[in-house]
Amino acid sequence: MLKQVYRIIILIIIFIASLYYFGKDIKEVVFSIDNTTSMEEATFPLVTLRTEGEIINLLHGYSSNLDANSIREALTPIGAGQSYEVIINQNEYDIKKLNYELRNFTHNELIEKGSVSVFDVDGDIKTAKINISTELMKDKEYAVKITLITSESRKIYYYHRLRKYDNTYLTDKLDFVMGFHESIKDKVKAEEYIRYLEPDGKKDNTSLANINIHSSFDLITWGNLNPEFITEVIPTVVENYTDIASVALEYIVRANVSGIPELYKVKEYYRIRYSSDRIFLLNYERRMEALFDIELASVSKSQLKLGITNDPSTAYLSSPDKKKFAFVRSRELWFYNLEDNEIVRVFSFRQEDTDYIRDIYDQHDIKILNMDAEGNIDFMVYGYMNRGQYEGRVALVMYEYIRSDGRIEEKVYIPLDEPYQTLKENIGAFAYVNSLDVFYFHIYNSIYAYDLITRQIAELADNTRKDDLVAFYDEGYVAWQESSNPRDASNIKIMDIETGDIQMISADRGYKILLLDKIDSNLIYGYVKEDDITTLIDGTPMTPMSRIEIATTGRDVLKPYYKEGYLITGIEVENNTIELFRVREEIIDGRKTFIPLSNDYIMNQSIEKTPYLNATTRVTENSLTEYYLELPSGFVMEELPNKLFTVNTVISEDPTLRLPKNKNYFIEDGTVLAGHNQYYTYILGELEGSYDEASDAITLADAGVGVVVSNLNSLVWERGVKANRNVINRFEEIELSSTQNTIDSCIKLLANYLGKSIDNISFDLRNISVYEILVRNLDVQPIRLTGATLDQALYYVSKGRPIIAMTGYNDAVLIYGYDAYNVFMIDPKQGKTIKLGIQDSTQLFEEAGNVFLSYLSQ
Repeated sequence: MLKQVYRIIILIIIFIASLYYFGKDIKEVVFSIDNTTSMEEATFPLVTLRTEGEIINLLHGYSSNLDANSIREALTPIGAGQSYEVIINQNEYDIKKLNYELRNFTHNELIEKGSVSVFDVDGDIKTAKINISTELMKDKEYAVKITLITSESRKIYYYHRLRKYDNTYLTDKLDFVMGFHESIKDKVKAEEYIRYLEPDGKKDNTSLANINIHSSFDLITWGNLNPEFITEVIPTVVENYTDIASVALEYIVRANVSGIPELYKVKEYYRIRYSSDRIFLLNYERRMEALFDIELASVSKSQLKLGITNDPSTAYLSSPDKKKFAFVRSRELWFYNLEDNEIVRVFSFRQEDTDYIRDIYDQHDIKILNMDAEGNIDFMVYGYMNRGQYEGRVALVMYEYIRSDGRIEEKVYIPLDEPYQTLKENIGAFAYVNSLDVFYFHIYNSIYAYDLITRQIAELADNTRKDDLVAFYDEGYVAWQESSNPRDASNIKIMDIETGDIQMISADRGYKILLLDKIDSNLIYGYVKEDDITTLIDGTPMTPMSRIEIATTGRDVLKPYYKEGYLITGIEVENNTIELFRVREEIIDGRKTFIPLSNDYIMNQSIEKTPYLNATTRVTENSLTEYYLELPSGFVMEELPNKLFTVNTVISEDPTLRLPKNKNYFIEDGTVLAGHNQYYTYILGELEGSYDEASDAITLADAGVGVVVSNLNSLVWERGVKANRNVINRFEEIELSSTQNTIDSCIKLLANYLGKSIDNISFDLRNISVYEILVRNLDVQPIRLTGATLDQALYYVSKGRPIIAMTGYNDAVLIYGYDAYNVFMIDPKQGKTIKLGIQDSTQLFEEAGNVFLSYLSQ
């Protein structure tokens, strides 16, 4: 018995000794104030520019060394003296030197570089003068990169565009803009500007969120809001020509409408025309967004106040038990625990000691990726980093919010080499972190799976564009077309995002399969014969599908669609209806041609889902329409939620992940290959959309008074700068002879105009498109304008660039001029130049499908 006791005592001693010995090497992970930190405040200098005696263009600094022509942030007009000043508000830095690079905006070729090390000093403000020695071409756009070098040899980059003019008339233009801006603060003073307004009784005058030239005088003069302007207003020149200018003003105002001061971010946009007699206001817009503040929540109605806003939609994600949710508002991530009535500001660049400029700079966004039952959240921040250790960088950073510790931990940092404006167009909607710690994301047409534990990355797809992927988060699946090139699209892959298992829907031999969209929790895809994949005469890709199917993510076909003699060129899903765009195939002069037919429809049984959160409105006398977010039914907010803040985890491992080079387009011999062009529409100085077809981008720019730029930074189209008349006289001096091969003739006339003789080359237009001929034989970048109106297309003629315009399936004319009444063109079939009235011309080209081709500026 005693031996047994001794044995037990000895075993206990051994156990305790083992715990001590092995425990020395076990690292206990306890997070305290010692290994967490607060985000560092914004430190970078702010830069403004002085030109023609005017201070314009507030620029934010980058620590990412981007291409000079990648940012369309601001335009600086300069006069014949070719000089301007850089005004540096140093803030926390001591600037010792300024370097600058002047580059061709389209191709980013270096033209001139220089440096300045002698500054004019006034307190914390240093001013440097840049003198451009290279003789600049008038009205040509250049890119400038300014590099500030600090006393610690740190480099901070600033970007803007530059144009030279005989006379900018900048002072007159800005005097009008700032005069208008100041006057509308006072209804009496604003009366002198009434004559510039165009009030429309049909305009909605119940909201201050979006005001324009057609709004009521009362709303343009701020109604009853009586805002306090708390930031300096510095005009940003967005576009400028000798007579026309587009100017943006951005600032913060405060208004006390509910007993608690509320903050709003405001952007005004002016488009004006200068003449020696007066200034004309062509367009005026003012957009206003309330900054989210939990203190403004409505306790009595259990609602969060969104306030005055253009976009009440709020991205959110709830926990499985529906008792917790995360949401993004004003570029801040919040977590709300309904059980404890506790809200946490999980992530924000906004700081307590704010200047309302650097920390709330809006060139980034936040996406919620996942939330577990405990309320831990995976999320990503992408774009320009306003402050912290990555201040000034453009990146994608993925974080985890650990609720129990009240901290966020950086899991991966991906540096990127383009500004937020284009980055947001190149990031796909699919991003997710699963329970195995695999981070899935879609960027630059590639789908990646990054293991957060092993730090290994796999590329699941390398040529899948945003439109060729659909995600079903509730069902736990994502599906994509394995290649966005239809000739390589043999499979649709369906992946379980928790396990990573992939199954496929494959096309039969001789067919390709195209992922078209989704409806509810089902896929929509179509089959196209390989031999039917072609291009139209203008180079438009054509994939006429013979069969459409709707299927589950488990690959069960719910409904097929096939009708003899009909082909489907595309679909559109709206609510519970699928609209099918149909054609029939004909061979005309040896070339496949597709004749539009009536559309057909597939009705889907709608599944009603009750949203977790609802936006509702209230109308008050001072603020007019304001939005509120209704919290889930059954929850009663008895008092304002307790507000908490997170801290950042100090990590010891480098979280950097570098992706392959941006593959958003492909270049061969300096030319963007057909089918890989991208067109960006800028409105009010901001990128509003990217499109595969120039006409789609032009349509948006025309409606929003904007500009279109290609993915190689070529200027594609501008609203309101087309001359009233322009005729390329050279074409009226050409000796012509009639021919039945009108398309071939137009191609060769265009080539000769560009100094390229291809008269001896014979083109078989049954097997090659006009676009491809132009790509192969001309030293310019051709552009397909199909779908644009005649008036929109004539912009090219106004710039001295003729247009090949189709008048039928196999006939074309060359447009070389226009005036207020007529369009001037060469008709090869008649062998002469002709004039046709504007209305008759418009009808002629509309009936032929508005098929136009020209080229971008050399």
